[in-house]
Amino acid sequence: MLCSVALNPLAQVIFVALVALCSRAYYAQTLSRSAENDTEACTSGCQYGKRGSGLKYSDADVDMNNYQIPENWDEAAIVEAMTVGDGWWHLKGVFSPRDVEMARERIYHHNKADKAIKQIANHASQDEKHNNFNGMVWALFNKGKIFEKLAQHPVVMNVSNIILGENSAVSSLAANTVLPGNGGQLPHLDYPYYRMQLPSSNPHILDTAPALSLQFVTLLTDFNSGNGGTAFRPNSHHQPRYPDDKEDFYKHAIQVSGKAGDMIMFHGALQHCAMPNRSKNMRTGILQHMAPVYIKPFEAMYDGVNDEIKAKATMGLKRLLAIEHPYPMLKQ
Repeated sequence: MLCSVALNPLAQVIFVALVALCSRAYYAQTLSRSAENDTEACTSGCQYGKRGSGLKYSDADVDMNNYQIPENWDEAAIVEAMTVGDGWWHLKGVFSPRDVEMARERIYHHNKADKAIKQIANHASQDEKHNNFNGMVWALFNKGKIFEKLAQHPVVMNVSNIILGENSAVSSLAANTVLPGNGGQLPHLDYPYYRMQLPSSNPHILDTAPALSLQFVTLLTDFNSGNGGTAFRPNSHHQPRYPDDKEDFYKHAIQVSGKAGDMIMFHGALQHCAMPNRSKNMRTGILQHMAPVYIKPFEAMYDGVNDEIKAKATMGLKRLLAIEHPYPMLKQ
């Protein structure tokens, strides 16, 4: 069952104030376009951008000061669910259709998903599809301003502040597109709860440990049981254990459905997996992994971001990349 909590008037006032504060503090910066970015398009409405990219939207079309209030935003309920509750939350209507379209356009530009889906429609072989398509897109901060906006949503910042700490940082930011016919994942935990890093001699040491990561999945297409929406084993994060018995996992798991623009949040130690895509459509989402600042990030986020983006970084982006974090003390 999906969580559903009505947004009361007080919660709405608080959220609007939070967005306004973030807008003033984090995003008081003039939007600019990079002439060197080969994914850059011309102004809104153009059919073809710079270097023939074919993008409809440019960085100038991204409104960093405009976030919509999710339908079921309830800070206290979300924090409780992610920590002492089931371990996950489905937040509805986090991003507008326009923001979703801009992000999806950029992702498909880089992973060529539209071309791959046409190959399937033209009865290309399964071997060709799997050998020639990689749905992952990494280094999203370098792929367009829209990903800076999505990553800095007040929901992500606020929930991370409370659960992981006010200096928590982005550990990974990537997008994944799953084609029709692609299989699912084995049940697993997210970094840093990987099997090789869990204490083997005394696994119970983690039972009362603070959260070491959170995952924020932004749905850029609908997720449902047909196209392989994520499956969770509720409450499994209370005792972080690797789900070696996959049949036991599936027996107790539930599968999530949601609409494009929604966000699925869950504790990194929650047992989960993506299910097989048995539909005729692609499934695409952005995976934003957040961790306390003292955890070594999954990706070398700071090193992987272009220097010109770091030089113009908002306060929010500086926090996400831990740009002003003082450690390690000795740096090159």
